[in-house]
Amino acid sequence: MKKLLKEEAGVEPLVMKILAGIILFTIALGIGIPLYLKLGPFAEKTLQEAIGPRFDMSANPSSITIKRNNSETATLNVVRVEGYSNVVTLSSSGEPDNVYVSFSPTSGTPTFGSTATITVGASAPLGKHTITVKGKGTDGKESVTLIEITIEA
Repeated sequence: MKKLLKEEAGVEPLVMKILAGIILFTIALGIGIPLYLKLGPFAEKTLQEAIGPRFDMSANPSSITIKRNNSETATLNVVRVEGYSNVVTLSSSGEPDNVYVSFSPTSGTPTFGSTATITVGASAPLGKHTITVKGKGTDGKESVTLIEITIEA
């Protein structure tokens, strides 16, 4: 029996591990691909049905600079997805002190637009703040969008 040199030790076990890995990978592909082709479309359809009708929201612009004692507006787009047809009511949270947000209209059936008016008072804190605008449907489904405001003196 041939004696292995120090630099040859461990080469055969490494080759065997690589071959075993290749074999297992090939088996996994052989099972995984047909399984996905058979069940994948069903899983995707089931996921879409689970999510079902809903609505998405966006704000334009999503970043606004406002001076104290002034107001700016952003247009909110509430978009129907998958035939959503419930009334959605808008609200906001995260406004710093002396910053007020109003919506016109405050609710609607998607797809609809609303104007968010952001009013900044004289003592509002300077700097960047994030306002969360939430839409909540009569069925309890929710969607949010963010408006970043920078308050200047």
